[in-house]
Formats: sequence, structure tokens, C-alpha cells
Amino acid sequence: MNLDVKNERILSWYKESLSLMFAPLGFWTDKYRKTMRYYDILFSLKNPQNGWCTYNNIIYEHQTLRLRHFPNPDDPKARRPILILPPQAGHHSCLADYSPAQSLVRVFHRYGYDVYVTEWLSATPEYKELGIDDYIRLTDEAVEEIRRRTGIYRIHIIGQCQGGWQAAIYTALYPEKIATLVIAASPIDVYAAPSEIIEYARLPMEFFEYLVARGNGLMDGRYILMGFKSMQADEHYVRKYQRLWEMIDKCDEDGIKRFIRFENWYEETHYLPGRFYLDAIKNIFKENNLTKPGVWKLKGRGIDLGNIECPIIIMAGAKDHITPPPQAFALRKYVKTPQENIIEILTPGGHIGTLMGTEALREDWTKVAEVMKLVI
Repeated sequence: MNLDVKNERILSWYKESLSLMFAPLGFWTDKYRKTMRYYDILFSLKNPQNGWCTYNNIIYEHQTLRLRHFPNPDDPKARRPILILPPQAGHHSCLADYSPAQSLVRVFHRYGYDVYVTEWLSATPEYKELGIDDYIRLTDEAVEEIRRRTGIYRIHIIGQCQGGWQAAIYTALYPEKIATLVIAASPIDVYAAPSEIIEYARLPMEFFEYLVARGNGLMDGRYILMGFKSMQADEHYVRKYQRLWEMIDKCDEDGIKRFIRFENWYEETHYLPGRFYLDAIKNIFKENNLTKPGVWKLKGRGIDLGNIECPIIIMAGAKDHITPPPQAFALRKYVKTPQENIIEILTPGGHIGTLMGTEALREDWTKVAEVMKLVI
């Protein structure tokens, strides 16, 4: 039996049992109401939903790319274009605009930027053969649309997690189009520090090909999510449910809202094109080819991070168990950018906290926005 179906039946059985036991007796105690609310929340998360919290327009769409423009409400004539590449790890791209209080888009709005975000759509069978070369092409289509609209030749590019190595590859191939490269919690040299993902990547390539075959050429984001959860099993299968009960018991409505919002984002999974996923496993996590100039070729063009000469900002989380800081900070060893034009920022949080945590947005990402203003 499917695990999700089994869990849903167990929850349903608990609710029905409680109702049969207590409702006929008029036993609508405070504890009963809290218990029913607990299960109602868990039931609601069986169908997670996400959206954007800041007003935006879709200005371009092709294949799995949807380019969104977030007009600056404080400065409609903002002239500093910035493109944010959210991660493609089987989750919704709204991580870049997660909530009114946790929005990377709004951080850059406050500093006068003209903000664009690539929304990566869940792949359909039609696009199962798209690879990383295609996603670099789609990224270039987004950059060209921004350049066409703004008339500005070189733009800022920010890559979050997987979007970071994608941004680095793009900048290496099209250095003349990028003013500043920012990567956050992004694996560049995966051998620079041990991590659980690298241990998983030691599995035979046939294992990952089997996962894609199960999806008829698509990689089901549920498998990726299961892998992330297994790295912190106690947290994702026990502790977070304990915290939810404690918040309900203490009537912590703000905490409950934060829990629901995060679970909606975390539990909604997307499909990735199978070729894209297998390309990443082979070239990033197995062979570490970003560190080998010219070895990894896209459409016949070798990737050489040494082509990057623009200012660079590298962010990493001190507690990041997915991308340990040395894996991200290693970028400075492979680029041509003068060392004085490379800034490293170590946030106190973990992986997701670095990307959209309240403290990181308030303290660290504001530093990024301030530095980038010195470029264009």
C-alpha cells in the first residue's frame, strides 16, 4: 500500500475513533478540540498549495520556464535588473518569495532593484528529455527577455542552492551578460567537504536511472524529498509533529501559521526532466566536473569557471548539512575574478535558513543588495 494512502487512512481512523468515543458523551473538552485541530491540519497538508506573495506578471513562458517580473512598488522606474534562479530540487520556485516576511524579492525591492524570477514548472512527459544544456538555454532566454525589456546589457544573477551552480555555469558560458554572480548554499566543489548527498551519489548510476524509469522518463520529486528527509529522519518524522502539538496546546497561532506555510511548500513536489536529473547526478555529484575546466560540455561548449571575471558573492550556512560551506566557498579557486572582488558570507543558519530565513534576509541578504549597488 502507498505510504501516503496508509498514513491518511490511519489519520482518518483516529479521527473517527475519537468522535465515536467522545462526541456522544458530550466530551468536547479543550483537549479533544486541540486533538481534532491537530488532525485537521495534518489532513489539510495532504494537498499542499503554494503561491507568490508579491504582485508579479508572467512576461515570458517556454517549455518548463515561466519568467515572472516583480515590479518595484517603491520605484516603478528601477533600473537595476536582477534575475533570481530558485532551486530545481522538486519544490515550488516561490521559495524566492516565500511569505511577506520572508521574501528575497522584497529585500531587493527595498534596495531599488528591478526583480525577475524564473519559475521552473513541474515537467510533463513532453519535456522528459530536457537536460542541463536546455536549462542553460532557457536561462539565456530569460536573460535575453530582461535585456530586451530594460535595455541594460549586463544584469545581476542570483542562484539559490541548485540554481547557484546553474547560475555559475551560465556566467561561465555568457560572461559578457552578467554584472554580478551571487550563489547561495550551492555545491560547486562537492569534494571540498563531506556531505550525505555525496554519500548517496556513490550508489550505482543504475539506481538513479531506475528512479527515472519508474517515472517514465521523469524524476518524481517525492523521491528527492524522501532523500532530504532521510538525512534528518528524527526531525521530519517525529520532532516536527511534536512541535505542532506543542504549538496547538499553547495556542501559538503565529507558530501554527508558520508550520502550515512551510509544510505546504516543503511537501509539494514537482517532476524534473529525467535527463536533467541524471545530468546533475553524473556531472555534479559523481564526477565533480564543475572543477575540471572543459571536461563537461554543453552543446559542444566546455564549461570553464575560469571564464568568470565579474564580482562574486558566495553565501553559505554554518549549519548547512546539505551543502557544507567549503563546497560553496570553493568557487573562488576556479574563477578569474580578482580575489578582492569576491565576498564570502557565512550565515549562522542551515540550508533553507540561508536561502530564506528571517535572520539571513534581514542581515545577510541586505549586505548582498548593498554590495551589488556598487556594480551597476
